[in-house]
Parts: sequence; structure tokens; C-alpha cells
Amino acid sequence: MRQEKNFTSLAVTESLVRLGERIRRARKVRKLSLAKLEGICRIHRTTLGRLERGDPGVALSVLLTVLEALQELPDIELVLSQPETPKHKRGVALPVLDRDF
Repeated sequence: MRQEKNFTSLAVTESLVRLGERIRRARKVRKLSLAKLEGICRIHRTTLGRLERGDPGVALSVLLTVLEALQELPDIELVLSQPETPKHKRGVALPVLDRDF
């Protein structure tokens, strides 16, 4: 059995779970089963289930494909169209991430 380290912080994990819940709600509002969404996206329903549970191992391409199929991609485009945050100036300390590399 392969062991994987979890490189995801608690904040990221919680965000992924919330995103997965939103995707599940969007699918149910459209009255789509996982099997039906699988046919639309051509992504296996097991992977779709992992996405809805907030699994950090699901590829970004899967996320964007599902959002497009659910007509939720414009919301992500809003985030992407926001101006970048200013780069940190030299000498300003960045927060330490809770990770064990």
C-alpha cells in the first residue's frame, strides 16, 4: 500500500470540502445523478464523488470540466479576473505554512 503525505493545510482542506458541497448542490439542483454527470463530463463517477467530498488529489482539469458542465465556470472566471494581489516587498515576512515537506 502506498502512503501519501498530506500537504494540504486545514484551511485548504476546509475550502475543498465547501467547494465539493457547492458542486454537489449544483448537480442536485439540475437533477443530475453522478451517473448522468459522468456521461456529460466523461469523468468516472468515482472521481466525481471524490471531487464532491473535497479530495485534494482530484486534478484541476476535472474540477474545471465539472464546473463547466454544471454551468458554474463563470464563478471561477470572476475569481480569475480579479487583479493579482501585490507582490510581497523584500523584507516582509511571509506566514509559515503548516506543512511537513
